[in-house]
Amino acid sequence: MRYGIAVLALGVLVAQEIPVIRVPVRMVVVPTLVFSKDNRLIPGLKQADFRVLDNGIQQTVSLDTEVAPVSVVIAIQTNQEVRATVPFIAKVGSVMEAHLVGATGRAAVIAYDREIKILKPFGSGDVRRAFRNISGEGSESRMIDAGMRGIALLKERPRREARVLLFIGQMTDRGSEATWSALEQQAERENVSIYGLSSASGSDTVGSPANKELGWLMAILGRQDAKADPLSPLIAATGGTELHFHRQYELEDAIGAMGVELRSAYLLSYYPSSADPGHHTISVEVSVPGARTYARPGYMVSPN
Repeated sequence: MRYGIAVLALGVLVAQEIPVIRVPVRMVVVPTLVFSKDNRLIPGLKQADFRVLDNGIQQTVSLDTEVAPVSVVIAIQTNQEVRATVPFIAKVGSVMEAHLVGATGRAAVIAYDREIKILKPFGSGDVRRAFRNISGEGSESRMIDAGMRGIALLKERPRREARVLLFIGQMTDRGSEATWSALEQQAERENVSIYGLSSASGSDTVGSPANKELGWLMAILGRQDAKADPLSPLIAATGGTELHFHRQYELEDAIGAMGVELRSAYLLSYYPSSADPGHHTISVEVSVPGARTYARPGYMVSPN
C-alpha cells in the first residue's frame, strides 16, 4: 500500500516538473477570389467546391454564404510629402463609406505623420467627417506604427468578419519604432488583409469607369510582390491588393473596385488540425476546371 502511494506521489511530482506548452487553436479566415480561365469572377460556388490545405493537410472548411461584413481600418498618410493629394483624399470619405465599407461594415480612420491619431474609432464617429479633417502638414511618416495601431483595433473585431487594413499614401515609412516583419507577423496572426491605395508613381490604376468584372485584377495580383515599394510583399503575403491613383476620379474608381473585390470574395474559415507554432502555408483549390484562386498564402501561429 505504501509502495503504491509512493509511486503515485512520484508520478504527480514528475508531471508537475514537465512543462506543458499549450498553443491556442484559433479560427483561420481566408477570403478567396475565384477567377475563370478568362479572368472573370466565378460566383455561386458551394462549400463542397473548395479544398483548403494547411501545411499540406486538408482541412474541414466552412463557407459563409452571406456577404460578410468588413471591418476596415483606413490609415491615411498626412505629412508634407502628400500635400498635393490630400485635398482630393479629403473628399472621398462618402465614396469610402458607400462602396468599400458598405451598409453592414464598420470602419476606423487613422492619420499618421510624426504622430498617429485615431480620427474615428470603431463604433462611433463619421467616416466622411474624419476624412474632411485630414491635412498635409506634418513631418515623418510612421506608416508601420500606424499599421500596428490599426491591427490592434482590428483585433477587437469579430474574428469571423473580414479584417482589412487599408493604407492611403506613398507606401513608405520614416520614423517608426516597429519593423516591416513585425507588421507582417501581426497581420498574419490576426487574419488581417493589407491593402494599399498608392499615390506614388505606378501604372496599376483602375481607369474610368471601374471594371466591375475585375478582369484586369488577376494580372495585377500576379505581380504585386515584384514591385519596389516596401509594402508590396506584405500585401501579397496577406492576400490584399495595391492600386495606384494620380487623380481624384482614379482614387474613387479604385475604392469602388476594392469594394467589389471584398464583396466578391468567398469567406472560408477553419480550425487548423495542427497548432504547430510558426508559419503555416495555405493553399485553396476549387473544383472548377481551369479556375484560379487568390487568397492569402499563410499565417503565423504564436508559440504562446
